[in-house]
Amino acid sequence: MAMLAEMLALTLGPTGGPVLSFDATRRKVEVIGDAATTLRRVLGLGSPDLDVGAMLLRSTVWRLEQQVGDGGATAAVLLRALVEEGMRQITAGANAMRLNDGMRRGAATAVAALRAQSHPVTGERSLAAVARTVLQDDELAAVLGEMSYLLGADGHLQIETYVAPYLERQYLGGAHYGAEINSMYFYSEPERKRTVLTAPTVALLDKPLTEAAHAVGLLEAAVATGRKALLIFAPDVSGAALNVLVTNHMQPADKRKIAILAVKPKAVGDERRFALQDLSLMTGAAILGELGARTAQTARAEDLGAAQRVEFGDKNLVLTMEGARRSSVQTQIADLSNRLARLPYDDEERPLLTRRLAALTGGIGILKIGAYHQPARDLRRAQAERTWKVLSAVQRGGVVAGGGAALLHCQSAVLAAATQETETDCALGMRVLAQALAAPQRQILTNGGIAAPAVHLDQLAELGAPAAYDVTTGAVVDAQQHGLLDAADVLSAVLQAAVSGATMMLSTDAIVYHRKPQQSLTP
Repeated sequence: MAMLAEMLALTLGPTGGPVLSFDATRRKVEVIGDAATTLRRVLGLGSPDLDVGAMLLRSTVWRLEQQVGDGGATAAVLLRALVEEGMRQITAGANAMRLNDGMRRGAATAVAALRAQSHPVTGERSLAAVARTVLQDDELAAVLGEMSYLLGADGHLQIETYVAPYLERQYLGGAHYGAEINSMYFYSEPERKRTVLTAPTVALLDKPLTEAAHAVGLLEAAVATGRKALLIFAPDVSGAALNVLVTNHMQPADKRKIAILAVKPKAVGDERRFALQDLSLMTGAAILGELGARTAQTARAEDLGAAQRVEFGDKNLVLTMEGARRSSVQTQIADLSNRLARLPYDDEERPLLTRRLAALTGGIGILKIGAYHQPARDLRRAQAERTWKVLSAVQRGGVVAGGGAALLHCQSAVLAAATQETETDCALGMRVLAQALAAPQRQILTNGGIAAPAVHLDQLAELGAPAAYDVTTGAVVDAQQHGLLDAADVLSAVLQAAVSGATMMLSTDAIVYHRKPQQSLTP
């Protein structure tokens, strides 16, 4: 563990950029630009004694960066400091369990201190400044800062890559669903394979629409709403029902009852069921079929919903809800946000919840990036994905002084809490954590070639937040004014991950090690 932590410690502070690694097995050049990917490529150190600690550190860093996108090297330095000092105290006679309890209590105090230091983001420039701390690409950082500002914390980012240098963005308003049109006759612009409906009524079905009588009943309910267009969102529309709908749609404008667009979602199973539920909230439409009280044949005007605008093209349906419906979805947005916050970062449900939130909040953006070579494209994509997670965290929890300074500024709060603790070893654990909080800033100063790091640490601690040390200029600065910022939520996750890993190491007496352990690139 110490060996890998030392390797990652050297990446803190100013760096020369990503590393190119040649994989002889796959005959492929890979770009390694973050701590998690670096450790993911370490499959073993050749000794069980070394492997156990190394793989625990590897798993901790990988899972952290999957969760928040950044902070892997900082977590490794914190973890190393906690384990080294914790082992020294346990060897001297401290109770391991009490010591661990103190570390956990100290972490809770430090997290509260981080929250107290945090400042909300005021605009896209601040977001771009945070993005630059994650990636050394000013243009990409500026674009991601703009997209995060416009789309919000729950915005959904889609990334498209191109085989030449390219950087552009596109915004999609409204709820966005992958879908297929049921008939080419429903296109209002056949040459562009595009349809736009203004102020349509909306019918949601949870079963295929195949019978003519059901289509007629649905049409009569739609006409009764008084609207001139109808969107049908159903698993399938075919047979006699499709013939009825197409025949009506193809009538001359003065004879046509209503313009129609019938689409079937690409999603299946639970994802399709959730899409129907969310669309029901956004449009006010009842779900017709097995889940609803009525079928398409018995539908009434009040069973249909409404939208401000619907557009279909490129196998995507974009629905813009009416302003009056926005307040009705706020409860669902809050519920999904809370569920997402509680879910483990590697839970398979997270992508689904993120897409649902993006649909309900109307925040969808497409980032178009490119480079000549595949490794460069892979690097830009990975950096964009990591940075987007960090910016989402920034919008939720605000920013604090970067470069390890914010953690250093939490020392006084943890030490003060330790003086109030009556249990000796528990108080000792809190002091161990307080000492470790200086490790990331000390490592950055050391990596920057700064003489007498302890002097600068004392100076920063005395000044307090938002003071930070800018290694590139060799001066103490106001972090807020100079854009030397970190996400408060990311640092909180870093601190909790490091304490979790350290307490596991310090309290484990025995580990079963397989004679031939299975190696995996996924920690």
